[in-house]
Parts: sequence; C-alpha cells; structure tokens
Amino acid sequence: ERVNRTLKPLIAIYAQQQPTSWDKEIQKIAYAIRTAVNETTGETPAFMMFGRDPRGPLDLLIGERTEDAQLNTDEHGQIQEYKKNLINNLRYAYNIVKEHAEIEKLKQKGKYDRHTTDRRYTEGDLVWVAIPTKQIGENSIAGKLQPHYQGPCRLIKQLTPSTFTVLRINDNVQLGATNTDRLKPYCEPIINKRNTTVTENDQTTNERQRTTTNINDESMDDDLNLQNVKENNPSTCDAPPQRR
Repeated sequence: ERVNRTLKPLIAIYAQQQPTSWDKEIQKIAYAIRTAVNETTGETPAFMMFGRDPRGPLDLLIGERTEDAQLNTDEHGQIQEYKKNLINNLRYAYNIVKEHAEIEKLKQKGKYDRHTTDRRYTEGDLVWVAIPTKQIGENSIAGKLQPHYQGPCRLIKQLTPSTFTVLRINDNVQLGATNTDRLKPYCEPIINKRNTTVTENDQTTNERQRTTTNINDESMDDDLNLQNVKENNPSTCDAPPQRR
C-alpha cells in the first residue's frame, strides 16, 4: 500500500502528458522507485535485494572504465569470493537498515502521539464516532461540508483496552468494533434549573403585578362612579342628614 501511494502520483503525471500511452512507461516508473533511496531503510530497494546498485542511464552517459574479463583456472574461487562479499555487504546493510528503521519508528510514534489524547472509556458511555473520509465522499460531492462524526452512540462491549463495540442510538445500528482513536465524548444537554426557577418567579411576579393593577383599576372605577353620582345629584349627596 505504501508503494501504491508513491506510484499513483507518478502515473498521474505521465497520464496528463501522455493519456493514451502512459501504461508503456510503467517499467520506467518501477525502475525509478527501485533505484531511489527509501526514507525508512536509508538504502535503495535494488541494493537491499541484490547487494549492489544497478547501472542506470546516467552511468552510461558518463562512461565507465571497462576491462576485458580475464578467465583463469581460479574462476570458481572468484565466484565464491564474490558470494562471500555479497553476504557481508547484505548483513552490513541489514544492520544499518534495522538501526535506521528503529529511529524512524520513534519519530513516527512521536508525530502520532502529538494528535492523540489519553482518554479512558467504559461500557455504556455515550460517544461520537468519526465517519470515514471515503464514506463522506460517497454520500455527497461536497464531502468537506458534511458532518465528520455520527451519534450519539453507546459503547456496548469492550473487546480490547482500546476497542469497543458501538451502537448508534437513533436507529439501533451496530457500527462494529471501533478503536478509541475514532471516538469523542458525547456531552448530554444540561437543563439550567436556576434559569428555569428565575423564569417561574418572573412569571409569578408578573401575575401578582397584573392582579394588583386590576384591583387598582377597579378602585379607580368605583371612585369615578361615586364622583359622577355626586355631580349629577348634588343635593342628595351633599345634604346633611335631617334630625328628628
């Protein structure tokens, strides 16, 4: 898979320049990969396979001093010596590659740990589950605008320290074994009881104010009615009571 990641961009470049004959250049691309120094091993794949680097077109252009092969009776001994040197070179190369691979492994682990958090989950927790990028692209052309997490989901069973069986709550679909790297904690909505109490108190206060206002309005109406009666019948209202 890692080779395909390197191979695809090279094929894409050839396909843009030669859309009808790019497949004929596959051997050239393969030769370029085999003679390129690998970042992890620090050596070319050809050297790791054959114990030597092959001669390329540049070597042919620069030229090399050639000597006529001199055959002698000790040809078998030369072959054995060549095999011995080849084995020694391969062992030396493998040791260098092993050390280089360990260093690269630590570097890659450090890069990976930068984007991870040490979260602990237990069975029954509510979480968000990351949606794979390919699945987002299949659902819509504008995949970047689609949600990248689905949920809420519940952790049903713990398979390993970092793997859980996940159930999507809204449709009861099991999402299978999921690594904790793809999970995010789900926080349930919290109802603010204090705000609710304040709102209820405000409503009660408003009702009391409305009741008081109605009582005051009724008192004012009674006073107005009494005033009207006095104005219409001044003799009756203002006359003092008669003594017997």
